[in-house]
Amino acid sequence: MNTNSLIEEIIGNNQISASLSRKERDKQLRKADIMAAAERVFALKGYHGAAMQDIAREAQYATGTVYLYFRDKEMLYFSLLEEKMRNLTTVLRQKAAQVSDAEDGLRIFMQESLNFFERNQDFFRIFFSEVSKGPILKKGKPPKPSGMLQHKEFVEELISTGQKQKIIRNDFSAKQIADILISIFMAFIFDWLKEGPKDKKLNTAADFILDIFLSGAGRKR
Repeated sequence: MNTNSLIEEIIGNNQISASLSRKERDKQLRKADIMAAAERVFALKGYHGAAMQDIAREAQYATGTVYLYFRDKEMLYFSLLEEKMRNLTTVLRQKAAQVSDAEDGLRIFMQESLNFFERNQDFFRIFFSEVSKGPILKKGKPPKPSGMLQHKEFVEELISTGQKQKIIRNDFSAKQIADILISIFMAFIFDWLKEGPKDKKLNTAADFILDIFLSGAGRKR
């Protein structure tokens, strides 16, 4: 994702408008600048190699200004992750609301999520690499409700709809089946990111993953 796209997403997600004071708009724009700079620095140096001073320099702000918005590198990193996941969930909800068929909703989830991870592959390649070495966040947990939690709740809703429409078995809870679907999906993403960029588009696997999932989770006959 390019810098302008990230800033536009952050600004849009925070509903910056003319109704806000100039001071508040400036604060939101500075925050967006810092997060965009952080994404570039993390992509270049990795999580552990990046420093708040590097991010401040990239954003062209004083280091103290960065600390006004984010107390440390961990919080900045997870704020960026959370922003991305909230943006993804917003798009998924908007597009899924346009269909009533559960299988179509699941297909939208697959296609849009794969597109999202492909657009943000540099950031998530770092994320998966660093997580495999151990927990990144050591001082506490991300604030709730988190973007990751909202994303998982959306998947649970899709599964619940599929159960009501009898295309997904209901002898397990929607939460349990959602966990299975997310595990299948993330395992595929992890392998794709680990192998590096490819000519083949990631979203071409949407139907394959959905078929594998429904073949195992489809209603018993």
